Amino acid sequence: MLPARTERLLNILFLGSDHFSIGTLQALLQATRLWGNIHVVTAGEKDVGRGKNGKRKVAPPLHNYALDKGLTVTTIPDQGIRDWQPPDAYTSPSPTNILITSSFGHILPSGLLSNHFPSSQTRLNVHPSILPQYRGAAPIQWAIANRDPSTGVSVQSLATGGGKMVDRGELWGVLEGVAIDGKDTYSTLLPRLATIGGDLLVKVLREIQAGTATSTPQTTSPPPPSTIASCPTAPTTKVRRAPKITHETVHINFLQQTAEEVEALFRGMSHQKSFPADHADTAVPGMRSPPSVSGGRVLIHTRSRGDVEGQEEGAGWIEVRRVQQAGKKELSARDWWNGLKLAKGNVLVLGSSSS
Repeated sequence: MLPARTERLLNILFLGSDHFSIGTLQALLQATRLWGNIHVVTAGEKDVGRGKNGKRKVAPPLHNYALDKGLTVTTIPDQGIRDWQPPDAYTSPSPTNILITSSFGHILPSGLLSNHFPSSQTRLNVHPSILPQYRGAAPIQWAIANRDPSTGVSVQSLATGGGKMVDRGELWGVLEGVAIDGKDTYSTLLPRLATIGGDLLVKVLREIQAGTATSTPQTTSPPPPSTIASCPTAPTTKVRRAPKITHETVHINFLQQTAEEVEALFRGMSHQKSFPADHADTAVPGMRSPPSVSGGRVLIHTRSRGDVEGQEEGAGWIEVRRVQQAGKKELSARDWWNGLKLAKGNVLVLGSSSS
């Protein structure tokens, strides 16, 4: 009889913050034969809230989840990640010490990675896109906003080199074909990707533990001429970015964006930001059909698809349910519209026709 196979258990240093991190960690916790210890690292508490109710301290969701599971939790100091050092158990390089980041929100210094986790398979990241697509801070949001039919999850190495090398590590596992439904929002797509990402990470770690893991570099350049000659349809990967969501990202211009574009942007990013839109100080007669108010609904006219020189064929409408003007309280869209008291035939223009 063959002797029982003995595999060393992994010591995992898990860095994360949000509900995507929690989904990844859940899969690890269920794979009890894979690891001997999991130490969680999160950012510290942040001030949230304003106004008469005041600010309060709130910890990242992962922090409380890990404590509830009985795990040891360390927080990044207020001065940031630059001078942070891993816990003592992870300071000496070891093939069983594995650093994992999942929606952590900080770029780890190259010195920390190379000094404590020098092997590329001991420093991994779970990224919710099919790399190299959607490198950056908001891959789920941009996949929805761009109306992609599907997305996926990648497990990559954390590359050294600072910010310019973010999401450029070699790939240890990729799962494609996660459908994005036309009604999906960030909040509905994230849990699915978190579960898939956690399962993929466990698969990769088992391969690393068994010594069978292999990686491939990310490819963004055209294939070599020899490849093109033998396979004329060989694709060139066009990299799309997933930058951080800002106030400018969600600034709506109804005269230049279609209803479909606005609606997809809202599904992907409204959990994170309110959506500002500008309007003229005075109403303008006869430029566009006014929003329709019927049965409590406010519909706003948007740019038509393929709009050419003001042609209205295929023009869209989008329903707005809540509105908050600068310096005023939030209202139902119906109350806001009624409060405008426009003269008959006048139109409130939302947006600018200039590019």
